[in-house]
Amino acid sequence: MHTPYQGYILPLTRCAVPCFLIVSGYFIFNTDEQKFQSNLKRNIGKIFHIFVWSTLLFAFVKFLFAIKNHDYSFLNLNSFIKFAVFNENPFGFHLWYVGAYLYTLLIVLFLKQYNLVKWFYCAIPVLLLTDLCLGKYSLVLWHKEIPFICVRNFLCVGMPYFGIGMLIKKYSETLLGIKYLPMLTSGGVFLFSLTSLAENRLLTALDLNATRDHYASSTLLAVSLVLFSLSAKQVGKNGLSKLGEKDSLYIYIFHPLFIMFFSTANKYLPYFWQTTYLYWSPVIVLIVTILFGKTLRILHIIK
Repeated sequence: MHTPYQGYILPLTRCAVPCFLIVSGYFIFNTDEQKFQSNLKRNIGKIFHIFVWSTLLFAFVKFLFAIKNHDYSFLNLNSFIKFAVFNENPFGFHLWYVGAYLYTLLIVLFLKQYNLVKWFYCAIPVLLLTDLCLGKYSLVLWHKEIPFICVRNFLCVGMPYFGIGMLIKKYSETLLGIKYLPMLTSGGVFLFSLTSLAENRLLTALDLNATRDHYASSTLLAVSLVLFSLSAKQVGKNGLSKLGEKDSLYIYIFHPLFIMFFSTANKYLPYFWQTTYLYWSPVIVLIVTILFGKTLRILHIIK
């Protein structure tokens, strides 16, 4: 959301996708090989279903705007190659993640079936460094900005962070047995939040802040957040955990629809609303999307 304070918090929120993937790897991994493969296959089916209906939904919306504006430039071979190779969905900018996650699950299943997972673990730091070198630090290293879709995809984002989640689960007993882990990880969250902001400030000051999402600190911040969550005292189910369990997927899929709606409707609304929306748009879009998802569930349109 474009707000007056976006620049101050965006470097921190760049750890969101890494967190999502780490958590996914953590919950899907199992030391029992048959259970692990079963988890992968079940989630592949689930994500494929989400991938299809979300793409069709946003394709429908995209065509409505195309008809209105007489602009069908998104329908070209280059767009569909990017869709297939780099997970750049031509219909919804945010849906790259669903395609990247689906590819990640398929590749991990393949690697597991052919006993290649240990080589995958070795590739994690290489993939993370590739993301940094060709992404956020491309201007620093190569003096040019490489198209971000070359690294914002299954290979440089989906695979390494999912693998980190698998490793955390594999060694969870050892990790969670570390004395003062909550204190250490909360310190890590604070430290890497500061370094994320510092990276952003430094790269911006040098005019070398490439478009790519992740800073070097984003990975460390994501790992610290996940480990802190695992080590913190569990309080059982509450409103927030139920929201995460039932609504997080639909918040993710549907929220751009309401961003588009409000950006179109705002110019017809009073100045007071426009000012309010400028500052509170993230909260407004979140609340409206939650209510929309719950309405669809009441109507049995979604589960």
